[in-house]
Amino acid sequence: MKVLIARDLVKYHGGDLKVLSGASLSVETGEKIGLVGRNGAGKTTLLNVLAGGSEPDGGTVERVADAKIGMTSQELFVGGERSVEEEIVSAFEALIQREKELEDLESRISGDPSPRLLERYGRLQAEFDRDGGYEYRAKAASTLSSLGFEPADWKRPVGSFSGGEQSRVALAKLLLSEPDLVLLDEPTNHLDLKAIEWLESFVKNAKSAVLVVSHDRYFLDAVAGSILELDGGKLTRYPGNYTKYAAEKKARDEQLARKAKANAERREQLERFIEKNRAKATKAKQAKSKQRLLDRMGKVEGPKSGQKNVRVDLSAETARAGRVVLEMESVRYRHEDADEPLLEELGLVVERGERVALLGPNGTGKSTVMRLATGELRPQGGRVRLGNNVTPAYQDQQLARLDGGKTVLEEAMTATGLEAAEARDLLGAFLFSGDDVFKKVSALSGGEKNRLSLAEIVVSGANLLLLDEPTNNLDIPAREALEEALLGYRGTLFFISHDRYFLRKLATRVVELEGKKLTDYLGGYDYYRAHRRLDAKEGGGRTRQPRRRVRPGLDRRQNVVATRLVAVEGEIDATERRVARLEKELANSSLYADGERSRKVVTEHRQLKGVLEGLYEDWGELVQEAEEVGL
Repeated sequence: MKVLIARDLVKYHGGDLKVLSGASLSVETGEKIGLVGRNGAGKTTLLNVLAGGSEPDGGTVERVADAKIGMTSQELFVGGERSVEEEIVSAFEALIQREKELEDLESRISGDPSPRLLERYGRLQAEFDRDGGYEYRAKAASTLSSLGFEPADWKRPVGSFSGGEQSRVALAKLLLSEPDLVLLDEPTNHLDLKAIEWLESFVKNAKSAVLVVSHDRYFLDAVAGSILELDGGKLTRYPGNYTKYAAEKKARDEQLARKAKANAERREQLERFIEKNRAKATKAKQAKSKQRLLDRMGKVEGPKSGQKNVRVDLSAETARAGRVVLEMESVRYRHEDADEPLLEELGLVVERGERVALLGPNGTGKSTVMRLATGELRPQGGRVRLGNNVTPAYQDQQLARLDGGKTVLEEAMTATGLEAAEARDLLGAFLFSGDDVFKKVSALSGGEKNRLSLAEIVVSGANLLLLDEPTNNLDIPAREALEEALLGYRGTLFFISHDRYFLRKLATRVVELEGKKLTDYLGGYDYYRAHRRLDAKEGGGRTRQPRRRVRPGLDRRQNVVATRLVAVEGEIDATERRVARLEKELANSSLYADGERSRKVVTEHRQLKGVLEGLYEDWGELVQEAEEVGL
């Protein structure tokens, strides 16, 4: 059953810019749809039109059977003095009202047990039970626990929590209220990895239909049953999740390109024949026939290539740093207005050429660690030092180092030392063209500021990049361009990110900040996830201890387990390196010119990913065995 039908939507922005141009879609009960498109394509505008917050300039939006639509904005902070528990429970307002009505009827029946009141009470009680009236408080309590709120915090005002925690409350409240259709605009903004995983599970299991705008490819893979692409004001639907959409779109574009090429070649042949023979008496009749064929044939347009993407190149040689690039030893740090230290006895060593991801829940101090690494903050205990011949470049999450009072061009010239012409060339590669370079930095969107910051980093010559959420506000093509650039970077990378696609592609090592200290995972994001699953299975909620390094034991069984474990770890390392090389090859468009080679690479990549999953499972079982035999 359909809950919403939109036909031929037209919407102008600023009077003359047509954002929507004949966009049409329909949404079925309970289906989960991802909405993708470039920044500025009109995704948020479309959601506002569907929600009724903005009227279309053309076309219609039909909410079937008065379907209830709920929408979140990109900024989800709730605020206010209501407690977290009250805010969540308020999602069940209709049930709360019915509960009060039942209590009122019980009071009246005690003085007047008439058949009319008893019949009404019985009917309302059945409806209350059917709609989950006896379960909603337990559901609210379960949701609060899933959100990570301890019972001691349930009575605290929502406004006293962090932005990310407030966002979780707003999302949960909307989804618990179960409108017929939920419209989500970048719901993973401001959420940490744990909260994003919670949201994935919530969305997948929601009874409501969900239409979600997101640049989080991992999230779209997890929740979307189909993808809507908004391009040129029109919508195209692709079945499956984001990965399937990307593959299907690529295949469609390649097929269209082949058709356009064949069409152009055939048209050129006909035009040459007509031009050569139209004046010849013996060939004039044939030329006219070919002209009619040409007129009927029509022109096949190839895939759109007008959309430019950022061009990030970090492959230039950098100065060679010492082996140890960054070192933190017994670092202790406390904010001036805090009673307790945020970090304590924190240690970290980053070596030349590593790509180290710093993970952890919001509020644990990840950005503080980054600022300590840059020297922007000084520890109250321990020491932080950069290695020999290290030149760092830092992109903070808030992009605070950009000067809002300058124009884009002035900011780029000041930061890079380039002359105006060179700076304009650089900015052009990051999609600042024409009069865009004369905009004030303060007037830029979040994505534009991020692009400007990246442009400055590209020419910095730094051999250590410190990046705090570098993909924030970037659309998917820009994220992919940044990933490829960082894969080719010859220096060292230390970064914070909640983008799991980004993490999986880049991180060669993960450090997790929790409980004021860092835990080291000597592998990429999948390695980290395998460790975390194993820890959760073994720990049962206990405080996680650093795993002991496995060594050959004293008896025969210990030696056997240790030998097998070392062998599996070696296989994992070799397989991960082979997969990384194949992924680099797959990212090179020239591969696809050789059909046989591209098929071999794709097949081998798919097979190795399956082998890797099996190796991770074997590794987890062996680590459990190692614990059992006392290694």
